[in-house]
Amino acid sequence: MLSSTVSERTSQRQRTQYAFFLSCVAALGGFLFGYDLVIISGAQIFLKQQFALSPGQFGFAVSSAILGCIAGPSLGAWLCDKIGRKTTLLAAGILFVVGALGTTFAANIAMFNTFRIGGGVGVGLASLAAPMYIAELAPADWRGRLGLMYQFAVVSGAFSATIVSYFLARYVAPELSWRLMFASFLAPVSVFIILLLQVPEAPRWLAEKGRIEEALQILSRVNREDQSRKELDEIRKSLADETGSVAELFEPGMRRALLVGVALALFNNWTGWTGLAYYLPFLFQQCGYPRAAAAIGVNVIIMGGSLILTAISIWLVDRVGRRPIWLITSLAMFFCLLAAGLVFQSHLQGPIAVAVIFLCAAPHSIGLGPLPWLMMSELYPTRIRARAVSITTTCLWIAGFTAPLAFPTIENTSKRVLGSGAGVFWFYSAVCVLSFLWALKFLPETKGRSLEEIADSWRINA
Repeated sequence: MLSSTVSERTSQRQRTQYAFFLSCVAALGGFLFGYDLVIISGAQIFLKQQFALSPGQFGFAVSSAILGCIAGPSLGAWLCDKIGRKTTLLAAGILFVVGALGTTFAANIAMFNTFRIGGGVGVGLASLAAPMYIAELAPADWRGRLGLMYQFAVVSGAFSATIVSYFLARYVAPELSWRLMFASFLAPVSVFIILLLQVPEAPRWLAEKGRIEEALQILSRVNREDQSRKELDEIRKSLADETGSVAELFEPGMRRALLVGVALALFNNWTGWTGLAYYLPFLFQQCGYPRAAAAIGVNVIIMGGSLILTAISIWLVDRVGRRPIWLITSLAMFFCLLAAGLVFQSHLQGPIAVAVIFLCAAPHSIGLGPLPWLMMSELYPTRIRARAVSITTTCLWIAGFTAPLAFPTIENTSKRVLGSGAGVFWFYSAVCVLSFLWALKFLPETKGRSLEEIADSWRINA
């Protein structure tokens, strides 16, 4: 009896480790997402000088990759359905390579923006396929933690990019340092592509394509045999009830689910941190750290703290639940942004300015940042999941593009009206109030429920 118990625990540990490994490989797409989009924060100061950019050109150069991110999910929905989640991630890896090489050797700002947009398409593909891949293979009681591995990887990529930027800015000539920042992206991309070749396809996609035995084999490697067969039966039943048509997306229950996903996407970017994060070195230069290397160095502290806070989110999500975390962090973000606005309105500089910006990072890292990436892949049935997630992810990237694009304009308006950049923080704090009120009425709890149970709940409550 004892040996049987020990054997079962060993088997369970192996299954958990395998699920963790697969999630980590897919989450590397998030690492590349974070690295690619944040490396521009370190390069922006030198880029502006190199090409003598106007404010409008500067804003576009900083946010140009997100145009590709917007296009990526639409292409990704078709690819995910046709060739699978894993192969779509491989396609993203190839685009990452092309984008990194093009930006490294860009001769002018037009060439730079073109390859940033191309790399952004890769980010868009990965941002759709990676969370879906994790959600579709993770056991229900581990799905939150494994799903947030994606956001942890995003923040890890951002943190790594900031460290690389700091050392290159400090020790390499300005005209070369920004090019090496983009070239450094090739190292993690190579690792991503090599590891992807070692993992299987997502089980729910295999089941949808009629490859039932393959799906069962993969499910059995992350769950007990009896649980795997039960889950496969639920998947097959769910697939039989689904048409997979575009019209199904707009049926009463699914329409509500789609609106929830769109709202998550919008609040993910317009509750403040996305607009701030792209311009942190620029903000720190205004806060008493005028040298580029010093401003980027302070950014390292912020990104390192965000990494720790995201790890806290992974620990909390399957214990506390998605909805309570969203409500608490929306409210916390409101107060943090309010405080940051007061600091900037008072023209305080140095450590206190860094501290309030870090406070603004905390609610985003724990709730407002990671939960949309997790929940958008949890809300929908298998046959329409790729289409639904492509719509919500496209909305997320549109919001992600407009937030940093609008930041310089909002800041300039605030300086003109208030004499400081405080208005930026207060504008975002108002959005946080809307986020709290919306979640109170509309956000469902998905903790501990299978994907099929979540999908059925929309039809029942339609």
